[in-house]
Amino acid sequence: MKLAYLSALALLTLGLIGAPVAGARLDPGTAAGLWLFDEDGGDVAEDLSGNGNHGTIENAEWDQGMVNSALSLNGSNARVVVPDADSLDLQDAWTITAWIYVNKSDVNYGHILGKRNDGASEANYAFRTSADGTGWESYFWRGGWQGIWGQGDVQKDVWLYMTSVYDGDGIVTIYENGLVIGSGNIGDPPPEGDAELHIGGWQNNASELLDGFLDEVALFNVALEEEDIVDLMEDGILETLGLLPVYALGKTPVAWG
Repeated sequence: MKLAYLSALALLTLGLIGAPVAGARLDPGTAAGLWLFDEDGGDVAEDLSGNGNHGTIENAEWDQGMVNSALSLNGSNARVVVPDADSLDLQDAWTITAWIYVNKSDVNYGHILGKRNDGASEANYAFRTSADGTGWESYFWRGGWQGIWGQGDVQKDVWLYMTSVYDGDGIVTIYENGLVIGSGNIGDPPPEGDAELHIGGWQNNASELLDGFLDEVALFNVALEEEDIVDLMEDGILETLGLLPVYALGKTPVAWG
């Protein structure tokens, strides 16, 4: 059973988040962006990584998530846009991870996250469902699309913890709920670019936009190990990174699933 905890943003305003605490199982300094979507309102997606990579929410709605609130994306014009920043230019390893709920109606390239321009002429990293919404894909652009395509099967109408890991040596691996479902060699490290980072897809093409829900989206500048991914899935971002001393505050669980 997954447990939801006190709102991260509420605790942030109380000064309880900021410095890592003893017991962190993953270095919080490796986080390029942490978008928990716990705001449950408004049009700003706060980045809790400390890098200031806050996003503007466009046309999405707030709903119940896997952990507290989540963003509901309509597959036609909803997304989150994060401005380009040096902390988001990942030329070596990276990890993209999120709770995602793909609606049964999704038959598009449903993007979780990517640093790619609207014109699709550059892409530093990206993670999505396949063209018909049935498999998982992770890729970048280096003189052409390089990636692994149609990995696994996209389960619809259920929360999944999806992760894409690029090791910096050409290998990308996709995990579903902490288990490997696909891996392949996609070549040299991706190029640095000045594109915005998009969560949920690209505005100029509705076939690139997710129809579903996203929660606890995170981007790391290292290749996480399987045990790290499982910790994030089971215990949440804040506890795993030692950013929230829940053992001292006491947990306020809400049953989910």
